[in-house]
Amino acid sequence: MSGTAPIAGDFSYEDSVPEVNCSQVFTSASELEDAANTAMTAGTTLCLADGNYSGLELAFGGNGTADSPITIAAENPGAVTVSGEIRVKMGGSYAVLQGFIFKDGAPGSSELISTRLGSGELCNHCRITEVSIIDMNVDGDDTSKWVYDYGAYTRIDHNWFAGKTSRGALLVVDRWIPDGTDPTSAQIDYAKIDHNYFGDRAPTEGKAYADSGDNEYEAVRIGLSTSHTGDSFSVVAHNYFERIEGEAEVISNKAGNNSIVHNTIRDSYGSITTRHGANTTITNNFIFGDDHPFAGGLRIIDGGHTVTNNYIEGARYKNTTHHGGIVLMGSDSSPSDSGYQQLENVLVAHNTVVDSVNSLNVDGGKKSNNPRDVFLVNNIIDNAIGPIITQAADGMPGGSSVIAGNIVYGTDGFSDDSGLTSVAGITEVDAQLEKGADGLWRPSANSPNLDAVAADTGNFAAVSSDMDGQARAGTTLAGADHPSSDAATSFPLTSEMVGPKSYTPPKSKGYVVKVPIANHDFDSAASSWDFIAPASVTTDDAETFSRGSSAKAEGNGWFSQEVTLAENTNYTLSAFVLGLGQLAVTLDDGTQFDKTEDSSEFEFRTLSFNSGANTSATIFGRLPETATISVDIENTNFDDDVDNGWSIIENSGDDKETQGLGDVGDSSNNASSDDSSGSAKIGYRYAADSGSTPGLYQVVDGLAPNTEHTLSVYLLVKDGYDSSVTFGVKDEAGASTIASKSVDYDTLKNGGAPESAEDNYYQASLSFNSGSNGSVRVYAEYDARELAPEHNPGVPNEMSSDDRKIYELRIDDFALEFQGAPPANATAVFDSFRLVSHESM
Repeated sequence: MSGTAPIAGDFSYEDSVPEVNCSQVFTSASELEDAANTAMTAGTTLCLADGNYSGLELAFGGNGTADSPITIAAENPGAVTVSGEIRVKMGGSYAVLQGFIFKDGAPGSSELISTRLGSGELCNHCRITEVSIIDMNVDGDDTSKWVYDYGAYTRIDHNWFAGKTSRGALLVVDRWIPDGTDPTSAQIDYAKIDHNYFGDRAPTEGKAYADSGDNEYEAVRIGLSTSHTGDSFSVVAHNYFERIEGEAEVISNKAGNNSIVHNTIRDSYGSITTRHGANTTITNNFIFGDDHPFAGGLRIIDGGHTVTNNYIEGARYKNTTHHGGIVLMGSDSSPSDSGYQQLENVLVAHNTVVDSVNSLNVDGGKKSNNPRDVFLVNNIIDNAIGPIITQAADGMPGGSSVIAGNIVYGTDGFSDDSGLTSVAGITEVDAQLEKGADGLWRPSANSPNLDAVAADTGNFAAVSSDMDGQARAGTTLAGADHPSSDAATSFPLTSEMVGPKSYTPPKSKGYVVKVPIANHDFDSAASSWDFIAPASVTTDDAETFSRGSSAKAEGNGWFSQEVTLAENTNYTLSAFVLGLGQLAVTLDDGTQFDKTEDSSEFEFRTLSFNSGANTSATIFGRLPETATISVDIENTNFDDDVDNGWSIIENSGDDKETQGLGDVGDSSNNASSDDSSGSAKIGYRYAADSGSTPGLYQVVDGLAPNTEHTLSVYLLVKDGYDSSVTFGVKDEAGASTIASKSVDYDTLKNGGAPESAEDNYYQASLSFNSGSNGSVRVYAEYDARELAPEHNPGVPNEMSSDDRKIYELRIDDFALEFQGAPPANATAVFDSFRLVSHESM
């Protein structure tokens, strides 16, 4: 091991491990514990004999050298398995831990292996190699780390990490500093994390999928938010990640001058993220979503980064502003340590993104400050799902950004904003990439001219090689691939290419396990599915989710496939669905489960069930026999001005003496998570009396006669005054009330009413029979009340603005629904079916 600090791009670490030459072999864990100490002699190797052991607590180290390290190892790597409680602390210099399998136990403290004996007693130039940690978890909500690196020049290589379910990043490179310490003066890490396997990082609490708020479940984290301005100079290279599903960051960078190079990520939740820290090199990584519904790519925050030659296929995290193929995050106006630093002076060049949602997100998170000074050069986006460029309302990155040579293609529009239909330096043309023998989408004989352009990239060096490690000789191409006959030195890794060299580790028991569904994505048309007409496979661009084909159900048609289950196991079936679609499962004993939702675009939907005593089931995609039918209400969540679609009642007269009763207007608060929507505010303008009933109404049609309907609305009192509202339906002319209900905010809040995704709205609802009415007037009006004495200056005197606001009530997300047969023209389109087993419902 060299003491020379690696620099960005220096990632050619040898793919070899030390030979174990035991000085002494012990046949019990306690004997090894007693012999190990913190002042061992250089060149000493203490070994544990082959066998199975329970419990191990080691603290060892001393002053080793590069040629004569201090080692504790399995006599034969892979032949020693330890369960029970395990705690290993390493200190001194040139200490090595090698060859153990730690399985089916728990860390003896919050850190299973750490490179320090105690505060200040660090292990420098130390190595952890050929160690397997499998299914070692603490119980309950406790936090643990499997490997915590405190020292400098640590190498963590050729290990196998699988089955961590507890909170706490699996592997951490420490950047902790005492309060008041300048992060730039802290120890630099120079860690090397290479040739490791990371797998089966499960969601918390036995879920099928992590929640968006789950945090501290990364596979690798370098640094801390509080010290991110300091440099780490660490390298994460040649590692293989699969089924990392605990949260939205697979690798989390929180320090400066690190390299994340030639890693492969498959079937995982989330992205490689530069959460904090400047000057990160992210290059030659291969990321495959494998149709995981929350797969991401790269999420870039802070400045100075080099992002080149990355291959990203199958990003699927659709309903988010923070994840996609490549996401350029916005920044907070005054970011704290935990905020989002300004993205600026970043090179994003020669990357390939295929078959992905949010392929290029140019303003992730829609924060105060847009990305700026971005060199977006010679990238290829092909077969984008949905708009090619997202979060485009504020335009492309600003400042001194250079945009040149990019080639993009999708079938659902250039961007998600009608005001951005083209950008100089981005050519919208199908690159016609074809999948090669290695499974990667590369330029083909049918590709148009993909020649890269020469462009100003500031202080960044030219990209001289491609994703395969081949030289970009002569005229190179846009994207990550430059066709060459040279031997590839960079390529997608597999689990067989990483991990211990001396043995094959046992597998994790698996926590989220995919059940095979043949042709789950309809790439092979109808193969392996039973289709009952009028269900069919569609290739219409407007009806397909990914890769040009999806399954479509109409009328009483459906499609199905039989799958194999384990008894008494929890499962979640999912798919991306457009329209009024029903996911359904029939177990082999006849038990049925189904779930129906309606959406105007493809949405991720799930259906969970327990298999009971059954070992097989049939899964279906179809239209429901009956469904919740939504009656169309214009501007229902006030995306537009409140008077668009709604009639306003303000009880106003011709002069201030009589006009000062009601006020109805627009508010930026909203019940949904859609940043573009707002709400209606209703309240008093100057003063109020019993005639003050401001409100709004709209005539809607499409009701089913003589049918039970439900009207609902979300309410918010922003400033604490317990205002109330009456809402309901009247006949079309407004002459008679069909049904109404008066509700106050506090009663909803304290009575367990459904809460909104944003801003603490609560839902009120009422049911009524439509009778002979096909059209009705939907309305809401403020309940008149006398003002509190301190706020009642009397007409015509004006109320102060603050006094007036405490009476305001906000209304949002009207909905009018009934149960009925789907419309005759209803359809549902399905794609990317997935069935997983997991521990809890």
